Amino acid sequence: MYHDEERIVPYDGAVEIPKEIQKIRDPIIFNLTKRELCFVSAGLILAAASLWVLFRWIGVRNSAFVLFPVLIATPFLLFAFIRPMGLNLEDWLTIWMSNNIKSAPVRKLFAQNEYEKALELTKAYEEKISADRRGIGWMRKAKMEKSKIQKMEKGKRTVKMKKAKSKKSAYKVRM
Repeated sequence: MYHDEERIVPYDGAVEIPKEIQKIRDPIIFNLTKRELCFVSAGLILAAASLWVLFRWIGVRNSAFVLFPVLIATPFLLFAFIRPMGLNLEDWLTIWMSNNIKSAPVRKLFAQNEYEKALELTKAYEEKISADRRGIGWMRKAKMEKSKIQKMEKGKRTVKMKKAKSKKSAYKVRM
């Protein structure tokens, strides 16, 4: 625990390092740091050893087999020079593996208020029962005479037609 302007904040283990300090390098030779120099030399030694084994002991004379020493040295060069998100590749891979492979899958929060759901179901049920007591609208409509229904629909059509005629178009139609 430490004090931060009148409140106590628990220490979470994370410390921010200023960006100026993060980018400082201490080169030893050929402008390589100690870490980079170790990875590059290990890659070169393994590539030279595999090339020597291919040509001396196995007796391969095809130049296409030079690809094998290059493939052997590639991971060492990647670990030496690639820095995702400002971290060394081995540190980043450790964090990535612990977060994506070793840990449990992400559990998504699904919060549902059962009380509100029950209340909605109760209201819907009460509305259904009250509608049954009053009588259903379509049954009333079926009891009406067909002529009354036709008159009502015809009246609706005439009102729509009058509204449509009253609106004049701003454009003239030519034929």
